[in-house]
Amino acid sequence: MIPSPPVAGSSKLVFTHLPQFAKFLLDNHLADFSRELLRLYRQVDIPILAFYKDLPPEQLIEILNDSSVKLLTAFVENRAGQHIEATLQRWALDQLGQVRRDQIATQDIALMGYVRKQGFLTFLPRYTVDPVEMVGLIREMDAYTLELSNNAFGLYINLLQEKIDAQVHFIRKITDAAPAIIATYHIQTGEYQYISRGFEMLLGYSQERVLREGVDFLLTIIHPDDLTSLLAENAQALDKANQGPEEAQVSEFIYRMRHQNGHYRWFQTFGTVFDRNAQGLVEHVLNISIDITDKVEAEHQVEEKNRRLEQSNARLQEFAYIASHDLKEPLRKISTFGERLSISQHDKIDAEGELYLSKIIDAAQRMQTLIGDILSVSLISSDQKFEQHSLKQILDDVVQSLEHQIEQVNARVYTDELPVVALVASQFRQLFQNLLTNAFKFARKDTPPAVRITHRFLPPGSVHALGLPAIRPYLEVKIADNGIGFDNQHAGKIFTIFQRLHTKREFEGTGIGLAICKKIVENHGGIITAEGVPNQGATFTIVIPA
Repeated sequence: MIPSPPVAGSSKLVFTHLPQFAKFLLDNHLADFSRELLRLYRQVDIPILAFYKDLPPEQLIEILNDSSVKLLTAFVENRAGQHIEATLQRWALDQLGQVRRDQIATQDIALMGYVRKQGFLTFLPRYTVDPVEMVGLIREMDAYTLELSNNAFGLYINLLQEKIDAQVHFIRKITDAAPAIIATYHIQTGEYQYISRGFEMLLGYSQERVLREGVDFLLTIIHPDDLTSLLAENAQALDKANQGPEEAQVSEFIYRMRHQNGHYRWFQTFGTVFDRNAQGLVEHVLNISIDITDKVEAEHQVEEKNRRLEQSNARLQEFAYIASHDLKEPLRKISTFGERLSISQHDKIDAEGELYLSKIIDAAQRMQTLIGDILSVSLISSDQKFEQHSLKQILDDVVQSLEHQIEQVNARVYTDELPVVALVASQFRQLFQNLLTNAFKFARKDTPPAVRITHRFLPPGSVHALGLPAIRPYLEVKIADNGIGFDNQHAGKIFTIFQRLHTKREFEGTGIGLAICKKIVENHGGIITAEGVPNQGATFTIVIPA
């Protein structure tokens, strides 16, 4: 008799965010997604990989690609529930190819969902920087992972039940060899009817002691910080199961137990109803517990590394600010006293001395400017406050702040009605200021500078060639000037920090302004490009999510 897999609740798995994310992966990153899954499977040492060890890497990637296509297509078509059911049906019918259905381990089930989620999370930042959408996607991934685990463990338990019914002594050999704790106990008396050798393998206590002392012994080795919440969760699951057979499901618990050596280890327990009494109430419970200490510790290490990285970034920004302030002060004194010396000692210094003094003053002033620009670059990523702002209002503020410079060069700035967009206002204010200042600086000598700023919205499919995820509309902003322009063969260089197309004698500057612009646009999940025509002008194109 072949056990039927639990029917996945497809109505529970109608997703809002995952279909578009899956389409993005399917269209743009299928091979990379499959390779990342393989890397993660190897990293967590999932047992099922042992059955594929003799396959060449190309064939293994091909198998994973085929599996990824089916999974992602199911998400795109919102058939995640049916996909889970079909997968479990193949398992129940022993149609898994390289692996027999009885070779699937509990660790395979637990780690399969974990790896898929981590795989999705790896590509999430490439898809969106919208925190609301990220949270929505993560919640839907969790819902899928939970549904997959619940149904897979349900089938696993059904398979165990089938074997228990057919060959009790044979199933005991299997469960005793499994790297998991498999146990059945009476819900009223707390007595264990069966417990696998996994208890001794994973915690060091003999089967006989656990069978003799029952659930009371278990309560003495559960971590005190986990005991209260675990008992409450268990009582809630039991109450739900006693409402009727249709309410029975696999319940999941995560907690710590003390090894015989005194160290606590993390366990993930999946419990379900084993049988009921004549009144239909739960009588025996079947639990399968796996040791997830390595996984938990790895997650804690990642969290700790992220925390330290955030602290390091904060200290770095603080250091950059303090260092720049401390460096600027002596430079200001060099510049100030140099100018005073030049004025007060003008009659006493010869032409060569005046030249050297002017070079000292000029170098000090350029160093001040350079330090300020470097500080600007270091502080860009610290401000992540995205809010709805009018680009037109931001531009008007910038134009007003540059009013004196605009009058000096007799410049004109033309713009259409720029829209309201979610962005970091301070960063876009600096972006506009850098690009306008650039246009005024590189004006032709015989032509007053004129800058035209226009915008349009782009459909998702039109940004594919730019390397942006084609899953939402984008805003394109063009800033065109009539200045000296540049040769397009240098278009890729101008956004590189300290990269200059002209000498300092020809045009002042540090070579950081456009690098700042590039970092600002990338911080908004977009891209900036430049086109130039010598002696006709330059056009900068900004594309960001709308």
